[in-house]
This record gives sequence, C-alpha cells and structure tokens, in this order.
Amino acid sequence: MIRKLKKIYPSFSIVLILFFFNPVIFKDRAVGNTDYMEALSMFVFNERHKAKNFILRDLNGNQVNLEDHRGKIVFLNFWTTWCAPCREEMPAMEKLHNRFKNDDFIIFAIDLQENRHQVKRFKEQFKLNFTILLDSDSKVGSMYAIRSIPITYLVDRKGYLIGGALGARDWASDNAIKLFEHLFN
Repeated sequence: MIRKLKKIYPSFSIVLILFFFNPVIFKDRAVGNTDYMEALSMFVFNERHKAKNFILRDLNGNQVNLEDHRGKIVFLNFWTTWCAPCREEMPAMEKLHNRFKNDDFIIFAIDLQENRHQVKRFKEQFKLNFTILLDSDSKVGSMYAIRSIPITYLVDRKGYLIGGALGARDWASDNAIKLFEHLFN
C-alpha cells in the first residue's frame, strides 16, 4: 500500500498544484484582474482571504506593520540575497517601485533568515529604494507557508490577498504595468 502511495503522490501533487495555482480555473470568480494576472502567469485566489498581519523591522531598524498600510496596494515579495531568480527580478521591482511610488502602492521585499548587514550591502549594490524587511527567524515566511522563493503576493486596498506569483517575473513589463494600473482604478 505504501509503495502505491509513493508512486501516486508525485502525480497527485502536480494535479493539486495545477488546480490551486491555475488562474484559468478561477477566471469567473476573479476580481477583474485575471486577464492581466494570467498574462504574467500568476495565480488568483478564488476566495477572499485576509493577508496575515505582521510586524517586521526594515534595514534602519524601524518597525513596519502590514495593517498600517491598509488603503494601499501591497506587493509582498519573499526572497533571499543568494537566490538567483530573486536577484534577477529585483531591478524590475525597482522600476515598478519608481513607476508607482507616488500612488497608493508599496513594495515590501521580505528577506528570509539573513542578517541586516548582508541585506543592506545587497540593497546598496543593486541600488534598491523600495522597503526591505527582515524576517530573520522566518516567522512571517511560515505564516505565509513559504516553501520556495521568490514568491510574491498582491494585497488589495482592503487587506485581502488577490493572487501571486511563484518564481521571478518581469515586474516592469507592459503586462505588469497594466495590472497595477488596473488595480489603482
């Protein structure tokens, strides 16, 4: 019996992943952003879930509370400095930040399990101006069930998770810009 389960489990896992993260399945239930999210190969949440609140410190030691940013579109990105796909998407995230920084938009790049000095050097090297938060014990990463990086979640103005992306994306692409313009309207 156990051998059969071991053989079936990988296939079953793939089916579950495709079911839960395929935006086409949830197209009818989405909030109108699905076409833009689909173009970016993002997943869409079919039910409304509040983003779990957290308090983390930024690189200057200031506390940042997610709840304090209700009313804004929040871009939550979980990453590390050693992750090649994470590093790949950072310049596009900076462009996205620069494009929408005067709107009700904020990027929280949540670094997992690294020290402040290491992350600060990375931020300076890549000339990043968006907010980087430190989750040195991965408590927030655990709250959001992070198993792979990079992963990005989008939170609407009311604090609900809209959807997300597993893996790197070109956040400065035309499709990404259209998605965020749509979210602001």
